[in-house]
Amino acid sequence: MERINFDPEYVNLILEGEKTTTVRRGIKSYPVGRLVELTVNNSTVFALAKVKKVVVKRVKELTDEDARRDGFGNKSELIEALRRIYGGIRDDEFVTVVHFELAKRV
Repeated sequence: MERINFDPEYVNLILEGEKTTTVRRGIKSYPVGRLVELTVNNSTVFALAKVKKVVVKRVKELTDEDARRDGFGNKSELIEALRRIYGGIRDDEFVTVVHFELAKRV
């Protein structure tokens, strides 16, 4: 089963339904319609989720709505987090927005 890893700070947001997407640097492939394991610290599985949709866009095309689904207040907060996680990320870089639905807590 494929996995999507998260930093510990996002686990509760996911479990509470406040974070229903994740934005990943680059063009990524995820199994739409299938279950994936959600992990923390690259090892511990904390939930199973169904991948609902995958959208590729440039950083500059991200919206406040994208940010809210990802657990942030607005686009600026989301981009600040992406820069913290990935280092320098440019406005013209591609990101993959993975929409998911929590299926089961583990």
